[in-house]
Amino acid sequence: MSKTANYLDKDLSNYLSQLGHIEFDVGMADYTTFKTGGPADVLIIPSKSENIELAVKALKSASIPLTVIGGGSNLLVGDKGIRGAVIAITERDFCELKIVFDDMFVYVDASVPKEKFINIAIENGMTGMEFMAGIPGMIGGGIVMNAGTFMGSFADILRKVHCINNAGETCILNVDSSMASYRNFEVSDICVIKGAEFELKPSNNIDECYKTIKEILDDRALKHPLEYPSAGSVFKNPEGHSSWQLIDNAGLKGAECGGAAVSTKHTNFIINKNNATSSDILSMIRRVQDEVFNKFKISLETEVKMIGEF
Repeated sequence: MSKTANYLDKDLSNYLSQLGHIEFDVGMADYTTFKTGGPADVLIIPSKSENIELAVKALKSASIPLTVIGGGSNLLVGDKGIRGAVIAITERDFCELKIVFDDMFVYVDASVPKEKFINIAIENGMTGMEFMAGIPGMIGGGIVMNAGTFMGSFADILRKVHCINNAGETCILNVDSSMASYRNFEVSDICVIKGAEFELKPSNNIDECYKTIKEILDDRALKHPLEYPSAGSVFKNPEGHSSWQLIDNAGLKGAECGGAAVSTKHTNFIINKNNATSSDILSMIRRVQDEVFNKFKISLETEVKMIGEF
């Protein structure tokens, strides 16, 4: 059993189990879309947003290192795993998910999948969140990454973030444009995002909204390698350039490192083609960065976050 499992005393273990689901030495492959990653010493999935703060305070009081993840859709976890405790803000069957409407404002728990939020918003006569269609993961992760497409991003409709700061205190942040940038939302003093408030617009035609969603999903299925585990686009687009085009022009389409490969369908995707390890994927990322820089003198920055021990 892991070191953390050994020094997590029985009372704390019992307390955390009352806040949701708890596992020890759990492989992170089941919690990331790359389907790779070594074991977390302790994994906790709070059953509702109110329990997140309680779990954070308990772990901080016990001086246990804490890592927070969402749906694992933009994440590469090292093959040696994660020391300490991981809190996963993600949907599971036992979780209570809260979505509350107030005119054109809507509060959404961080653990709500984007797809579910889109469908419920459309059913309630709202529009403005269609850009999320096909972007995997949970609302909380989308906020951290300021996820989006050419159609829009989270920052466009995000108004307030309900969170727990690094002192373990619950707070509500009013969002302004200075907090958001390309594929990033400034969360330096935030330990965990619990939920958020979005401002949407009234929809005059629900069928048209669903048509837009279908068109987006059909386009993604045509252009993206959805048949393989991946984390979506790996690299941010450098100013004035498209990462996929740089990678393609560097002759890297289909390149492989172990079980990882650059997709032949979309070269900004690195796929788990054949039982890849996280180290395979990381090697593929480094090779792409090196070869693009050597050929074009342009540095590619990753969208994918890397955590744990490699």
